[in-house]
Amino acid sequence: MESLLLQNELIQQCLVLLAAIAMAQVAPLPKRWQPFNGFRLLATELASKVNHSNRPVSQQMTAGILATLLLVIPITVIASFLLEFAAFPWFFDFIVLYCCISDYQFTHQAKRIQIALEQNNNQQAKALLAPWVSQSTPRLSSVGLCKTTIEKTLTSPIYGSISSIVFFAVGGASTVIAVHLLKQLELSWPPYQKKYINFASFISQFNRVLFFLPQWIWHCSLAIQFGQLGLKSMWVNDTQSQGLNNDYRTLHLGANLLKIELGGPQQFLTPTTAQTLAYQQDLAAQVNVEKVTLAKVIAGPLPQYQHIQVAIKASQNGKFFFLSLALLLPLLWATLQTV
Repeated sequence: MESLLLQNELIQQCLVLLAAIAMAQVAPLPKRWQPFNGFRLLATELASKVNHSNRPVSQQMTAGILATLLLVIPITVIASFLLEFAAFPWFFDFIVLYCCISDYQFTHQAKRIQIALEQNNNQQAKALLAPWVSQSTPRLSSVGLCKTTIEKTLTSPIYGSISSIVFFAVGGASTVIAVHLLKQLELSWPPYQKKYINFASFISQFNRVLFFLPQWIWHCSLAIQFGQLGLKSMWVNDTQSQGLNNDYRTLHLGANLLKIELGGPQQFLTPTTAQTLAYQQDLAAQVNVEKVTLAKVIAGPLPQYQHIQVAIKASQNGKFFFLSLALLLPLLWATLQTV
């Protein structure tokens, strides 16, 4: 009887995952309606109050650690409590997974950006890309737009569908929430931006360890499509930004698989808090621009809009390969147990 209950629970979790992934793929939650937008605003506001670059490094790091705990722990505890005593826990698991996966469902947007670039409509491409990245987009050239779109296409599945499946299997929906909040902090406090180098060093290093397995799984899913595992491209270090760019290994692998150039400098606005999120940038406002030097991966020519479609196809195939394996194996195991 106990074995049957465990099998039923496993099948139910697989069905919840499948429904959330399918819904996020077909009808993702629009970025402006994402509940995590409010969390990022809160994180940015808190950092503006407690992050003081004129203080010693140890104090900045301590402030970053305490800010991380203050933002993540209460929300995770409350979410865990609500999920534990919910009358229909499977429904709330579905909502959590749907929101987390939708927050990184960039494929549809990448296709729209490609069409805009193909029509030489750079302004529309900038507006479409802005809500999805931390960096400033108004000053990006067409090449910069192609680079950033490809980079976002190649990195989004790590923190969306793959991380959601891995951590849902490990600890349930509450673990998925906690992990997603930690990634949102890294996006809110880019660790290679000057004012966050010390403040966000803890969250950057912690997330590097936390997402190691999802990142490795994604690298294998990408590389196997090109007839190689690309081990040399997986194990590289970003010496230029002192290892603070956690996506560098993915960009290095993607650039070598697609035979193009990726990476390079990024620009950040330094306006008031109300203008911090990319999709709230006022193009007419007079703000300072901070240019951050990040390492380039030169594996071929500069990318054009045609390369976006190749990246989209590789990303979709990689997700399909992993999702099929992740969902079919436990269902097959449950079926064999009943025979």
